[in-house]
Amino acid sequence: MTKSLFAVGVVLALAASPVAAQFETSEVLGTVRDSTNAAVPRAAVTLTNQETGIEAKTNTDDAGSYIFYNVKVGVYTVTVEGQGFSKATAPDITVDAGARQRVDMALQVGAVSETVTVTDAAALLETDSTEHSQVISSLASTELPLNGRNYADLALLSTNTVKSPIAISFAPSGTPREGAFNVNGMRSTYNNFLLDGLDNNAYGTSNQGYSAQLVQPSPDALSEFKIITSNYSAEYGRVGGAVVNAVLKSGTNQFHGSAYEFLRNTALNAGGFEFVQPYIKPPLQRNQFGVTVGGPIVKNKLFFFGDYEGFRQLQRYNNLDAIPTLTDRQGTLPVAVANPLTGALYPANTQIPIAQINKFAYDVLNSLPVPTISGRGSNYQALLLIRDYGDKFDGKIDGQINDKMSTFLRWSQRKDIQYYQPSMSTFAGGDGNGYIHVIDQNASGGYTWAINSSSLLEARMGFSRILGGKNPPFVGGPSLQALYGIQGLPTTPDITGGLNTQTISGFGTALGRQTSNPQFQNPTSWDPKVNFTKTIGRHSLKAGYEFLLIHTKILDVNPLYGQDTYNGNFSKPCLQMGLATGCTIPGQDSASYNLADFIFGLPAIVSQGSYTIVNLRQYVHSWYVQDDFRVTPKLTLNLGLRWDFATPLYEANNHYSNFDPATDTMKPATGGSLYQRSLVHPDYKDYGPRFGVAYSLDPKTVLRGAYGISYNFFNRPGSALEGINAPQALFGTFTQTMPQGGPVPSGFLTTMNSFTTGIANPSAFNPATQNVVYLPPDMRWPYIQNWFLSVQRQLARNTILEIAYNGNHSLRMPILADYNQANPSPAGQTLPLAARRPIQGWGPITWVDPAGNNHYNGLSARFEQRFNKGLYFLNSFTWGNAMGDSEGALEYFAAPGFGANPQNIHNLAAEKGPSSYDVKLNNVTSLVYELPFGKGKQFAGNAGTALNLLIGGWALNSINTVHTGLPIDVAYSTTPAAIDVTGLQNDYRGQMLIRPNVSGSAVQVSQSQMINNYFAGYTFTQPTPQAPFGNLGRNSFRSPGFEQWDLGVTKNFAIAESVRVQFRSEFFNLANRTNFGIPDPRVSDGAAFGQIRSTYPPRQIQFGLKVLF
Repeated sequence: MTKSLFAVGVVLALAASPVAAQFETSEVLGTVRDSTNAAVPRAAVTLTNQETGIEAKTNTDDAGSYIFYNVKVGVYTVTVEGQGFSKATAPDITVDAGARQRVDMALQVGAVSETVTVTDAAALLETDSTEHSQVISSLASTELPLNGRNYADLALLSTNTVKSPIAISFAPSGTPREGAFNVNGMRSTYNNFLLDGLDNNAYGTSNQGYSAQLVQPSPDALSEFKIITSNYSAEYGRVGGAVVNAVLKSGTNQFHGSAYEFLRNTALNAGGFEFVQPYIKPPLQRNQFGVTVGGPIVKNKLFFFGDYEGFRQLQRYNNLDAIPTLTDRQGTLPVAVANPLTGALYPANTQIPIAQINKFAYDVLNSLPVPTISGRGSNYQALLLIRDYGDKFDGKIDGQINDKMSTFLRWSQRKDIQYYQPSMSTFAGGDGNGYIHVIDQNASGGYTWAINSSSLLEARMGFSRILGGKNPPFVGGPSLQALYGIQGLPTTPDITGGLNTQTISGFGTALGRQTSNPQFQNPTSWDPKVNFTKTIGRHSLKAGYEFLLIHTKILDVNPLYGQDTYNGNFSKPCLQMGLATGCTIPGQDSASYNLADFIFGLPAIVSQGSYTIVNLRQYVHSWYVQDDFRVTPKLTLNLGLRWDFATPLYEANNHYSNFDPATDTMKPATGGSLYQRSLVHPDYKDYGPRFGVAYSLDPKTVLRGAYGISYNFFNRPGSALEGINAPQALFGTFTQTMPQGGPVPSGFLTTMNSFTTGIANPSAFNPATQNVVYLPPDMRWPYIQNWFLSVQRQLARNTILEIAYNGNHSLRMPILADYNQANPSPAGQTLPLAARRPIQGWGPITWVDPAGNNHYNGLSARFEQRFNKGLYFLNSFTWGNAMGDSEGALEYFAAPGFGANPQNIHNLAAEKGPSSYDVKLNNVTSLVYELPFGKGKQFAGNAGTALNLLIGGWALNSINTVHTGLPIDVAYSTTPAAIDVTGLQNDYRGQMLIRPNVSGSAVQVSQSQMINNYFAGYTFTQPTPQAPFGNLGRNSFRSPGFEQWDLGVTKNFAIAESVRVQFRSEFFNLANRTNFGIPDPRVSDGAAFGQIRSTYPPRQIQFGLKVLF
């Protein structure tokens, strides 16, 4: 089947009626007329690249029209010669990536030896294209202040684009995903990154690499990039948000290059908001340095370009944790607790003899550092180290074989090594990412053949690979079996070391290691493309074929080293105090009972994963046809159709399985057909039409509108895949219950023997203790309908205003939930979770439910002044509304303001509300302004050397961002057992956060009151076991708004005719405005609930020095 589809694609690409693709290249087209406005046929048109000298020639047709294909990004001159007319030339034509740049020329009667220079031939309006896009030029990429120098951050300059929650980290210890932004309210994983027209997406099924794109070129290495937000050409697939098409620089006939270094350190940072005293400014030392160089190998024929950038950063940050107090560690709790194992009652403020009861708990508690702040909430502050060393480089060769054929080759690589010091460097510490290593590699090559003036053949090949993973800080240390005799956990040094995960609810940080550590992700992809172009009359017809092959090797089963969770379910002294089972003791804090459960060794939930490596496979066939039809000089239609066939994922060795609800069994994969290997029926019906219309109301106004359908076949949450499924891979979860205060039921597991049940042993697979995965066999890929309507008005030669409406409707979006979601308890009873499950004998079943339904509507205004006379200006304003019933797992960072999954999968109507990516108002203003003083400028243009040194060469560069707050989903982080319906612990496994009941309304408070009680005026209560789903709507609250002004001041010194030195001072958050983070939205977090203990960064200053030649 694969070979047949491949053959069909090649035939369609090579033999179909006129066909084409743009890749990273563009088209220059136009009409040649005389002074009477009549068409001039058979005029000779030459397009010359002003930097390489490479020329392309064609003739106008009978209608006076011409077109050049395969035009690379750059600056060009268009020259037209016709018999009986003077020669006309239009210099300095800037051609952007993927553009259809119109250059209409008017000839005057005269001698051929005469030359008329045309200065306004290039159209600023998009009269021949209906894609909604924003070009970020090389000038903007290199001159605008950019903290961290990630070029993709400049995508936020475009309308309908906001930073994704997964890209926001309020703690330096976070690993926000680079290049993650939400476009038109879509998930960030639905963006499609291209580099030189070929696939540059990171296909890891987790966050390894911590980037949405694979390689991240330096801004100094980019020619430009374009972000297409709506009505993508049919050549673009695997997209629902934006297409980001970046183009690496190429060499020219002259040697050009740069060397630079950027510096940030502690002294250049302002102090932040002081949540605790004394405030300690976090130490920082960052150096970012690099070189670029490009030039000719053979003039006009062969060119090279290369770049390197290094990153070295040592950083410490203020970390706040909530840990047990010294009194807690002595076993003296402020509430009465009971040990159900012995029946002993310990009244409030009576010491529990921990050493005699549980040596493990005693050692863990006494290995904790001494709290630095009184109380339980956020009571331990420490400066923790993060070390980040990175290197990346690109090498590219472009060749002009002859006047009809060209080729290129490119290799890019990024290496990043990070170390995160655990919050506590003792036995009980070890949390966080530990050691992270990532190597990203990307290669591409291309061949282009201009068969004749109206036909073009293009072929490309892309390759990419990620080698990424992480290990815990104490990896290789003694096992818990060796230290405490705890059986059932791994004992090999690649996994052992330190404490496993001990989660005591109500305390801010889990003790021990991060549950997802260790793991690795090694995706590899191949991406060949072939396209053909043909012009027939007023039709520019295009078609092409693309094949994408993805291999992913994964270790992503967790927690490999086990996790115990203590929820306070067992130490309330109901029995001892003569109260009813399941009693509620007024005025008692839940954190104390949670800690008492840990002291007595009574975990409510025991979790452990098996060591399983899987090798996933997926391939995608795509073909498309596109017709750009210039109906009249005022009307252009862009018509396209794309067909994608993406196979379901399967495993190389058929280690694959799926839950079968018809038989309540696990169905294994077998060799044979795609269905037999993937257990999901292939989806052959993904046809995506694209339709756009551009109509010029007058020479300075164009009305554009478009509609299209696109599909997405990439699912990042790898844990919800059948390859990581029982029985070949196990996510064991064992939930325990007993009457509060006892008696202890037979078989109850304590901390010391909690991992002896075989929940991580595939040969002992027990569906009652496992979290398995269910993908409906008939599920189809999600699809997105998008549309837009805009009016563009050219206000001046280089100034444009666009008012636009963008909308979309996404359907069949994957939602992670529990197929075996428990029912509420019957009236008058409080049943344990297992007893309430509809499929008895089975635990939670992660269900990839293709039922998500989301909408976006956005009104935007864009005012842009292209760089002219020293000024570039762009203002993008958006008034948007993203609504729906579902989010994407792994779409938000650990600062827990968001919830990916519904609280009740059987009532999605109750989930409809603002998306977690919904930012109502967003305005971004960017500016590059060369001050008009000094030699050759408007003022003091004849200044002498000394005066020019003082007043000349200055520039101001600025980005100002203002937007409303992000939605907040108030829920329980640890769901009380009586109302728990899933038992799942992670959003990427389908954890469903229960929301509370709410009453009251907001009240006006001061800033100090706000940061300590953000939800003042509201009362939150726990739902009942008979009605466990709260009445609070999803994302009902919003975080504080955001406002930041970044300013860059540069000074250029001319050293020689072609050499200059640039000194840069960049101020991020110039006004040092405090932008508060997300309040703790988890009702079960005790005193921390509703508190804001994070901010966006205070003012940061960066100095830079560049040498450019």
